[in-house]
Amino acid sequence: MKWLFAVLVALNIIVFGGMVASRVAEKQKTVVEPTVPIVGNMQHELSVPEVLNKPSESPVSASDSSVPDWITSTETSAKVASEPSDDEKALAERERKAKEEQLVKEKKEREEKEKREKETALAKEQAERKEQKDSKETAAANDSRQCTASASITLDEDDYHRIKGLLKNWPHVAARKVEKRAHSAKNGNQAQKTYRVLLSSGGDAVAQLNNLSDKGFSATIYEGDISVGVTRSKSAAQVLISRLATAGFGGARIQEQEDRSNARVDSGLSVAKMQITFVSVDDKSAKEIESVLERYGKLNRKGCK
Repeated sequence: MKWLFAVLVALNIIVFGGMVASRVAEKQKTVVEPTVPIVGNMQHELSVPEVLNKPSESPVSASDSSVPDWITSTETSAKVASEPSDDEKALAERERKAKEEQLVKEKKEREEKEKREKETALAKEQAERKEQKDSKETAAANDSRQCTASASITLDEDDYHRIKGLLKNWPHVAARKVEKRAHSAKNGNQAQKTYRVLLSSGGDAVAQLNNLSDKGFSATIYEGDISVGVTRSKSAAQVLISRLATAGFGGARIQEQEDRSNARVDSGLSVAKMQITFVSVDDKSAKEIESVLERYGKLNRKGCK
């Protein structure tokens, strides 16, 4: 701004000086040139004034005589003032660099702001997705807690104690109950047959009992052998022998017995039953339980309402 102001001042001085110089030149020209009146066709000789015939002691150039010294010095000063100095150039260069740095800084700030906005939007979106997922999982967990499917089956007490080792993989509750069955006097006086499945001890009855227990069988020592179970039908005893063979215990046999302890004169007969209720039963668990209990009865499932 300083050099611009100096240029304007110099231009004003130049214009003013030019006007003054032109007026001075016109005035001097009027004084030097004589006024000669012309009358008709007559010619008059005019003598040259002595002042003009005298040689000038100090010749002055046309430029010096017509233009004063102060005007010339002013024009020189204006030319010098019109040319920018080194300080002004350096100042302009610094201003240009400062503007460029400011533009670069503003651009960088805009980029950082856009980056922060994108990161904030992404984090917000991820948080919303996680919240939706957590809400769905919470709702599913609440539904599962509010509704738990169950299944139940009724077995003979002996059958339950024989296979309860196989049922330990599924949480269940067993309740004992006694049922009375009506029989005729004829059937009441008859002895009932039972079928005991025996297995050789192999010299070490304790080790054999432990092995059977590990495989899920309930066994006891009976007359030097190992009794794996007592059934009321021969087919059930054969099924038990097949299970023993599958588990790696061969050589099992069936021993028929007559059970007269239940023979009574009256027509009433009490039978012990076990009511087994399985909790948290899904489709997969139900199929596995049915594969174990299919020979003893049907598994009754109770779904959510």
